[in-house]
Amino acid sequence: MDSFCEQLVKKQNSMADYLKVGGLALGALALSVFLFTAALVTNFMVLIVLGVLILVGACWLITGMSTEYEYIVTNTDLDIDKIMGKRQRKRLITLKLPQAEQFGVYTGNEGDGVQATVIATDGTGVNAYYLIANHKTHGKTMLVFSPDKRTVTTILDNLPHKVKTAAKLHFNEKDNLEE
Repeated sequence: MDSFCEQLVKKQNSMADYLKVGGLALGALALSVFLFTAALVTNFMVLIVLGVLILVGACWLITGMSTEYEYIVTNTDLDIDKIMGKRQRKRLITLKLPQAEQFGVYTGNEGDGVQATVIATDGTGVNAYYLIANHKTHGKTMLVFSPDKRTVTTILDNLPHKVKTAAKLHFNEKDNLEE
């Protein structure tokens, strides 16, 4: 039987993200006001066009700072895409679920001996999971992500029996995922 699950997770903005947006907005506004004033004083109207272009560019950059992650489980493949500003999509990683070694709730202590780590969480640290699998080019890779219950169940259905059994025991002890 084919299985398919898709989930979109919006990354929450941190204080640093808000400061970047504020700094960019204030900087663009100050530079544009300076150029508008200089254009009026010097009668060099090209500065007005430059000021407008700076404001438009700042708006484009600010709207492009939002990040979303899309988790797609298709049969035994787990694809993670990063969507930036709802304009650009980038494939972060594709993992084969039968090659998974561990799956569970992420506490920060996991990942001994991994060669690569991919983080695709909502940024809150709540309901974060990890999956360690062998990747064809990166070697032993750990994925840290924030799937919902439906996505976790779909992943569990496609894991090797040993990993699935260990994960279900872990979930039943931690957060009673399975009914």
